[in-house]
Amino acid sequence: MKIKYTYIIVGVLIVISIVLAYDAFTSYIDPYLSVSEIAENNPTYVNQTVQVLGTVVNGSRRWADDGSLLFNLTDNNYVIEVSYEGSSPPNFNEGEQVVVIGELVSQHHFNASEMLVPCASRYEGGETSMLSNPVFLVTIIIGSAALIYYVVFVILRKT
Repeated sequence: MKIKYTYIIVGVLIVISIVLAYDAFTSYIDPYLSVSEIAENNPTYVNQTVQVLGTVVNGSRRWADDGSLLFNLTDNNYVIEVSYEGSSPPNFNEGEQVVVIGELVSQHHFNASEMLVPCASRYEGGETSMLSNPVFLVTIIIGSAALIYYVVFVILRKT
């Protein structure tokens, strides 16, 4: 039996749509660790790059001699000290949740290379949908086109 090029094209389109759907879906999985997870499983995360979600402890914000921003991050169970080498984001406030991305260097010290601070006006509208992700939309379109093509030209053609 000779394999037609259309079968190969449909197969490739389906594989591409599966890969793109997986990529879009995994970007919505919450990759953040809590301060408790870092503190309780410390040896696992030391010298590893991780993303930690926590609340900035009131009164802990200060500047180090080398110009880095120092503050404490908590989840109301544990506290870690964060050192961030960069300018303070405009929305960075004590008592607010932030995500720090960097390396845990010891049991209670975290070197952050990036800091994500939510913008209140951006999140007032509620949760975002996966339908707002362009990669996900392209995946749906490609997958749907491949499925329609398969049904119309392969299955219905045989009947």
